[in-house]
Amino acid sequence: MAYIFLTRRRGKHQVASVLTAGVLGLVLPALSSQAADSSSAWAAGLKNLTPEQGETLLMLGHDLFPHDEIPDAKLTTCIDPVDAAAGDPQAKQSLDDALGIVEGAARRMGYKTYTDISDEDERERLAKMLAEGRWMRQFKKSLEACLKADQK
Repeated sequence: MAYIFLTRRRGKHQVASVLTAGVLGLVLPALSSQAADSSSAWAAGLKNLTPEQGETLLMLGHDLFPHDEIPDAKLTTCIDPVDAAAGDPQAKQSLDDALGIVEGAARRMGYKTYTDISDEDERERLAKMLAEGRWMRQFKKSLEACLKADQK
């Protein structure tokens, strides 16, 4: 399948550009793979959270604030304090409990983990429902404050 974009010039059609599905098939996975590599590298460098917990929090951040213009780097900066706070055993236990609820909800929906939910709309709805919990409400508020502070 080819996508042809036409421009009109003096009554005649001119081909402005042609993108084939094959080219898109090569470019798009490469771009998403680069983003996945950078977020995986960030998650692997966390001090108190497991890489899986980091990836879940990052995806939750994207789902709670579903704006395409928020890059992973901005959200990871906002999640780093959660990692630091998890050095306290009591805070870590609260985080583990909250993420247990998140993962349990994903399993009840038929997925292995929250990050396995491929339908973005379904994942966003779940994130918004889970954001009613005490820890998640606090997490969402801290992300929101961090993202707003970064805009100024």
